[in-house]
Parts: sequence; structure tokens; C-alpha cells
Amino acid sequence: QPPQIFPERPPSLRVTIRMLIPVILSGGAGTRLWPVSREGNPKPFMKLADGESLLLKTYKRAAKVAQGSDILTVTQRDAFFMSRDEFQKAGLGDHWQAHFLLEPMGRNTAPAIAMAARWVAERFGSETHLLILAADHLIADEAHFAEVVKAATTLSAQDQLVTFGMVPKG
Repeated sequence: QPPQIFPERPPSLRVTIRMLIPVILSGGAGTRLWPVSREGNPKPFMKLADGESLLLKTYKRAAKVAQGSDILTVTQRDAFFMSRDEFQKAGLGDHWQAHFLLEPMGRNTAPAIAMAARWVAERFGSETHLLILAADHLIADEAHFAEVVKAATTLSAQDQLVTFGMVPKG
């Protein structure tokens, strides 16, 4: 779907709305936190003390900052059903549409992002913005995260590529 243009305005004042689609990368072999995380139960699916997985928290966080109603998850074929179940547990309601791109085998982050970008451009238009999120990150200050995403979206609308990082502590 191409960007929406408000036709009631004169051509010189038309406004293009760019959608923000969260893309959640949920791959990996489950080897970094072994034995808690393993091939059959990778880190994104680990339950934290509150009973929620990192992936479930990521779905909820993505829904709070998205400017549409679609969330794309790139994952392995073997993790599809667990990913779908976590999306349903997030309780986002019927408004949200989950999409899944299934990799036959992990090829690392850059190819996953490229595949997601192509998929989003084909379905939503090349002006759509992507918010790439790792499924295994824990972000405690979600209000600040939402502010940073809003600022990044503004920069992205000016055709700037934005990356997020953390300042190391002590």
C-alpha cells in the first residue's frame, strides 16, 4: 500500500504519512546463556520473574510505539509456533496483525533486516519506516524508549538512518 496522501489539500501542501512497522528479530541458536537458553528454548522465550518472556515484552513495547497495526517477526521455522503463541499472549487485541517471515536457517542480522525491508516495501510501500527490535532485549524505561523512537521517527522522516545504543555504566 503506497503512502497515504490527503488529496483535499492543494498539491503543494499535500502531506505524506509514513507508517512505522516494528520488525522483531527473533533468531539465534540459544547458545549464549546455556543451559537456561538452548536450541529448543532460545533466549527470547525465556520467562522472566514476572512470568513474561522477552519476546512477549518486545511485542507489547512495539505495539506502544508503532504507527500502524502490523508487527513483523523474522524468526526460524522451528520457532514459528512459539513466536505466534507469544504474540497472542501479548493481548494486543484484534487491531493488531502479526506477520512472520520464516528463515529456513539463520543467516545473521543483516540478511534478516534486508528480507524484512523488502517484504515491508512490497506490502506497505517503500516510504514505510522500519523499527528493528531484537526480541531478546529488556528495556526497563519504556516511556523513555517511546520518546527516543518518536525522535528517531522524526529524523527518519528527514531521510536519516537512526541507530540506538546504550551508554555503558561503570
